[in-house]
Amino acid sequence: MFIRIAAAGSARRPLSLVLLAALSPLGALAQAPAAPALTPQPAPAAQPGLAVAPAPGTLRTVTLQEALTLAAKQSPDVASARAQSAVAAAGVRRAWTAWQPELTVSAQYVRSSAEALLDLGQFVGLVGGVFNLLPQNPQLVPEPVVITAKDSRYATAQISQPLFTPAGVFLIGPAKAGAEAAELGALEAREQVLLAVARTYLGLQGITQLMDAAREAEAVALQREGEAKAQLDVGMTVEASLLRAQTETAQARVQLAQLSGQYAQLLAMLGALVGEPVQPAPLDAPGPRWDIPSEDTSPWENTYAVRSAAKAVQASEGKVTYDRFSWLPSLVAQARGIYNSNSGFTGTNTSYELSVAASMPLYDRGQRYAALHEDRARLEQAKAQYESSRAKAHANWVAAKANLEAAQAALAQAEAQAQLAARVQQQVAAAFRAGMSTSLEMSDADSRRFLSASAAAQARATLEIRRAELAAAGGRIAASIEQQPQQ
Repeated sequence: MFIRIAAAGSARRPLSLVLLAALSPLGALAQAPAAPALTPQPAPAAQPGLAVAPAPGTLRTVTLQEALTLAAKQSPDVASARAQSAVAAAGVRRAWTAWQPELTVSAQYVRSSAEALLDLGQFVGLVGGVFNLLPQNPQLVPEPVVITAKDSRYATAQISQPLFTPAGVFLIGPAKAGAEAAELGALEAREQVLLAVARTYLGLQGITQLMDAAREAEAVALQREGEAKAQLDVGMTVEASLLRAQTETAQARVQLAQLSGQYAQLLAMLGALVGEPVQPAPLDAPGPRWDIPSEDTSPWENTYAVRSAAKAVQASEGKVTYDRFSWLPSLVAQARGIYNSNSGFTGTNTSYELSVAASMPLYDRGQRYAALHEDRARLEQAKAQYESSRAKAHANWVAAKANLEAAQAALAQAEAQAQLAARVQQQVAAAFRAGMSTSLEMSDADSRRFLSASAAAQARATLEIRRAELAAAGGRIAASIEQQPQQ
């Protein structure tokens, strides 16, 4: 039977599901406190076709602290969230362009089949011929003026500097708030990725304990099977005892195969979250100390999700303000330099112009009013999402805290049951050797001990996951690994 450990609070998108396997009544033993009554025989070699976990040393072994640090740096999900934040940050630069100048340069070459001239001498001669007059001072007649030559070249350089614009006044603030909201959203995505890494990592450690217990259960079942065969050979028992022992051996091997498959699945998931293939360190490796804030400070209000929603409200309010004042006029100063290869009447090839222009939208086909209504609706949506984020964050905190307290109580109960089951097994084993109990009672005692031991192992893993979830409910997983030196 497999039990799924889920988070107290829901993430914005699914990241991973951590599966812990709980052994059946003929299952395994993990870290039993008392010395066993039997000396388990060495576990046999893996049977053909049995799935086994990757051999130690084939993957990089990391502690939970190192796995979280790697995920924060190189996880593909974290990198995607950071890229989205960078896109929003670019919007701030786009908003600042409302105040930045615009510089354009254009050039043109024109080839005409005939040039255009203004020849005043020809005009004077025409008039004199009509009236039979001769020019008294022909030297005063100007040379022909070229209006457009056969080969003409034109060039223009223009710079425009906004002096006042409603977009520059009212849209920079909302752009900054939107960028901050996106950055906080990326940090929230990082928190969820780190929480998924912690769940998967601790789930793998829990399965490792259950796999060790399953191997010991298999060894004990084989020992029971050998004892049943010996007793059957001398006529001290019946074949039912041998069949029961063989059934226990088969069940232990099935459980070991299932756990091994679960381990391989979670190991691949851990590598995908971290960004490279890794495997958990031994159980005695030190883990991170979770930074769990005090409830008096309302830590759910400081989570990245709530802060991001608050910034989104601020950005929406700024857009509504812009829509209200977008009717204000825009003022622009322009300077333009002109080059013309035809000097014309000016007698020069270069000139410049300076101007100040103002424009005021009187009516833009109702687009400003439509944008105002749309942004007001988005503002109401952002406010509702903010209140929803606050409520969900508070609920996540309450649930995570309650789950942690429940996990602590469950662990204490499971360890007490494991100790009691170990003592009962010793007593039944002694009675069995004295001929005062049956093999069925001995099998039942073994099953209860293995079941209680596996429950204790699962409770220990669950408790660590609940601590990580409480830290995540306060938005402190990344802070926990940043404030501690690398293990």
